[in-house]
Amino acid sequence: MQRQMISALLIVFVGATFWAYTIADSLIRQFSANVTYIDLAALFVLGLISGFALGQIVAAYRRPDSG
Repeated sequence: MQRQMISALLIVFVGATFWAYTIADSLIRQFSANVTYIDLAALFVLGLISGFALGQIVAAYRRPDSG
């Protein structure tokens, strides 16, 4: 069960990071376009999701009972 949880968190981390990169890349490529609060909020929420998932992965490996 522990491996399945870590695998799922890794998929969530990679997915959220990919979408955040896609949004940021599109904003940088179209530099003349206005950056809206929706864009910033999406980047913030995706950053929270990926940070939480990465933190849970690190915490799972640091537990003494995960072996």
